[in-house]
Amino acid sequence: MSRFLRSSLGADFGYTPGEQPTDDGGWLKLNSNESPLPPSSTVAAAVAEAAAELARYPSPVAEPLRSALARLHVVEPEQVFVANGADQVLDCCFRAYASPGDTVVRTEPGYSLLPILAALFSVRDEPVALHPDGSLPPGFAVRPAVLRVVVNPNSPTGHWIPPAALEARLWEASGIVAIDEAYCDFAPASCVPLLPAHPNWLVIRTLSKSHALAGLRVGYALGDHALIADLNAVRDSYPVDRCAIAGAMAALEDRAHHRLIVSTVIRERARLSDRLAGLEWRVEPSQANFVFASPPPGITAAAVATRLREARILVRHFTVPGLDAFLRITVGDARATDRVLAAVSALNG
Repeated sequence: MSRFLRSSLGADFGYTPGEQPTDDGGWLKLNSNESPLPPSSTVAAAVAEAAAELARYPSPVAEPLRSALARLHVVEPEQVFVANGADQVLDCCFRAYASPGDTVVRTEPGYSLLPILAALFSVRDEPVALHPDGSLPPGFAVRPAVLRVVVNPNSPTGHWIPPAALEARLWEASGIVAIDEAYCDFAPASCVPLLPAHPNWLVIRTLSKSHALAGLRVGYALGDHALIADLNAVRDSYPVDRCAIAGAMAALEDRAHHRLIVSTVIRERARLSDRLAGLEWRVEPSQANFVFASPPPGITAAAVATRLREARILVRHFTVPGLDAFLRITVGDARATDRVLAAVSALNG
């Protein structure tokens, strides 16, 4: 860091992503919650065709993708905001609603990008501890705040709150309520059908996980027309490039491949969870595309992460107190599950 960086940010400031290996080298990458399968076979051709028009700017509101997403969720196009990944949607929520000194409430544990955004926008970051089962405490909705963010299913635990239970907790919440549903395609239900009753709610989604488009960076928000207009007022000039729009359109149209990705994750999530529990791991109930689990007594999560890395298997270990006893393991395909279970079983031997 240089001496010119804002002193309020601190020397170690910044979001820490999962490790990205620089070589193929036989790595099994289960640390960033990416899809176990590649994207639809139609995506590459769509991206290549769009590349022929790169001399021209894309649609500033990401048409025709915006309208395709509106049809998918049975809303109007003006109720859809498309951006460069769900992270940029969250960034725009801070831009639109949080002035310096305002309070933003979030869950703890929760997405580690949120306190980073709070520091960048000089707002007060107020974490509220979830109950052990992942449910929201009553205080989450009543604390004064211009913006409150719920990640559902939660990251990094995978806990999921049913929409009706979430609505009961958030019914009288003031300010903007942003529900981050990055992993919701792997859960039983979404909060999108509740939007008409809540003009202060935004539901945030991504195509990175269940459509296997992490490399194209496409996220979006759904909500009342007025809120979407707010986000458009603060967005970058052209937040989604031509290739990303085209690739996302192709992925959305291939419903069968999307179902295959989701069914693969749900099947392998159950198998991984059951087998880890059989090896005396503590496994949290997950409705996401990862498993959050703690190894049995006698070996620490940090030690397991190190041993797995030596076997060229990457998982995510958080050093935050309260989370440091767990590993977050992305759900892979059947071969990936077999490999990680074999490596974990060898540790017990």
